[in-house]
Amino acid sequence: MSLNQRQHIRFSLDIPAIIYTKFGEKQETLLQQISIGGCFTGWEENVYVGDEFRMEIELPNKNFLPLYCKALYRVENTGIGASFLDISEFEQSLISKIIAHRLDIEGV
Repeated sequence: MSLNQRQHIRFSLDIPAIIYTKFGEKQETLLQQISIGGCFTGWEENVYVGDEFRMEIELPNKNFLPLYCKALYRVENTGIGASFLDISEFEQSLISKIIAHRLDIEGV
Protein backbone atom coordinates (compact mmCIF):
# COMPACT_ATOMS: atom_id res chain seq x y z
CA MET A 1 0.00 0.00 0.00
CA SER A 2 1.48 3.31 -1.00
CA LEU A 3 1.52 6.42 1.15
CA ASN A 4 -0.95 8.02 -1.30
CA GLN A 5 -3.55 5.34 -0.47
CA ARG A 6 -3.46 5.97 3.28
CA GLN A 7 -6.36 7.87 4.81
CA HIS A 8 -4.71 8.45 8.20
CA ILE A 9 -1.25 9.36 9.44
CA ARG A 10 0.55 6.26 10.69
CA PHE A 11 2.94 6.47 13.64
CA SER A 12 5.92 4.16 14.20
CA LEU A 13 5.46 3.24 17.85
CA ASP A 14 5.82 0.05 19.91
CA ILE A 15 2.42 -0.67 21.47
CA PRO A 16 1.54 -3.93 23.24
CA ALA A 17 -1.46 -5.80 21.86
CA ILE A 18 -3.09 -9.23 21.76
CA ILE A 19 -4.34 -10.93 18.60
CA TYR A 20 -7.07 -13.58 18.62
CA THR A 21 -6.97 -15.60 15.39
CA LYS A 22 -9.98 -17.14 13.67
CA PHE A 23 -8.89 -20.42 15.27
CA GLY A 24 -9.24 -18.90 18.75
CA GLU A 25 -5.50 -18.69 19.34
CA LYS A 26 -4.32 -15.86 21.58
CA GLN A 27 -0.98 -14.28 20.68
CA GLU A 28 0.76 -11.34 22.36
CA THR A 29 2.27 -8.98 19.83
CA LEU A 30 3.78 -5.54 19.47
CA LEU A 31 2.23 -3.02 17.10
CA GLN A 32 5.05 -1.44 15.15
CA GLN A 33 2.88 1.17 13.41
CA ILE A 34 -0.60 2.50 14.15
CA SER A 35 -3.13 5.03 12.88
CA ILE A 36 -6.77 5.57 13.75
CA GLY A 37 -7.61 3.39 10.74
CA GLY A 38 -5.25 0.43 11.10
CA CYS A 39 -1.91 -0.94 12.18
CA PHE A 40 1.13 -3.02 11.32
CA THR A 41 1.84 -5.75 13.82
CA GLY A 42 4.44 -8.41 14.34
CA TRP A 43 4.47 -11.61 12.30
CA GLU A 44 1.57 -14.02 12.78
CA GLU A 45 1.81 -17.33 10.90
CA ASN A 46 -1.93 -18.05 11.19
CA VAL A 47 -3.21 -14.70 9.86
CA TYR A 48 -3.56 -14.37 6.08
CA VAL A 49 -4.65 -11.59 3.73
CA GLY A 50 -8.42 -11.24 3.98
CA ASP A 51 -8.67 -12.85 7.44
CA GLU A 52 -10.72 -11.03 10.04
CA PHE A 53 -9.58 -11.23 13.64
CA ARG A 54 -9.97 -9.56 16.99
CA MET A 55 -7.21 -7.44 18.50
CA GLU A 56 -6.91 -5.83 21.91
CA ILE A 57 -4.60 -2.82 22.17
CA GLU A 58 -3.23 -1.75 25.53
CA LEU A 59 -4.59 1.59 26.76
CA PRO A 60 -2.54 4.00 28.91
CA ASN A 61 -4.44 2.78 32.01
CA LYS A 62 -3.34 -0.84 31.21
CA ASN A 63 -6.86 -1.89 30.16
CA PHE A 64 -7.33 -3.11 26.59
CA LEU A 65 -9.34 -1.68 23.69
CA PRO A 66 -11.00 -4.51 21.72
CA LEU A 67 -11.14 -3.99 17.95
CA TYR A 68 -12.04 -6.10 14.94
CA CYS A 69 -9.50 -6.10 12.13
CA LYS A 70 -8.97 -7.34 8.60
CA ALA A 71 -5.53 -8.36 7.33
CA LEU A 72 -4.74 -6.31 4.21
CA TYR A 73 -1.20 -7.53 3.50
CA ARG A 74 1.59 -9.73 4.86
CA VAL A 75 5.30 -9.05 4.79
CA GLU A 76 6.74 -12.56 5.11
CA ASN A 77 8.49 -13.14 8.44
CA THR A 78 8.02 -9.45 9.32
CA GLY A 79 4.41 -8.52 9.99
CA ILE A 80 0.77 -8.05 9.07
CA GLY A 81 -0.87 -4.83 7.89
CA ALA A 82 -4.47 -4.59 9.05
CA SER A 83 -7.37 -2.16 8.98
CA PHE A 84 -9.76 -1.64 11.88
CA LEU A 85 -13.33 -2.66 10.97
CA ASP A 86 -16.47 -0.73 11.94
CA ILE A 87 -14.49 1.57 14.23
CA SER A 88 -16.53 4.16 16.12
CA GLU A 89 -15.53 7.77 16.78
CA PHE A 90 -15.10 6.85 20.44
CA GLU A 91 -12.71 4.03 19.54
CA GLN A 92 -10.83 6.40 17.22
CA SER A 93 -10.49 8.88 20.11
CA LEU A 94 -9.09 6.10 22.33
CA ILE A 95 -6.55 5.17 19.64
CA SER A 96 -5.56 8.86 19.45
CA LYS A 97 -4.99 8.79 23.22
CA ILE A 98 -2.89 5.63 22.90
CA ILE A 99 -0.77 7.31 20.22
CA ALA A 100 -0.37 10.52 22.25
CA HIS A 101 0.58 8.52 25.37
CA ARG A 102 3.21 6.50 23.47
CA LEU A 103 4.62 9.66 21.87
CA ASP A 104 5.00 11.15 25.37
CA ILE A 105 6.71 7.99 26.68
CA GLU A 106 9.11 7.91 23.73
CA GLY A 107 9.82 11.64 24.05
CA VAL A 108 8.62 12.55 20.59
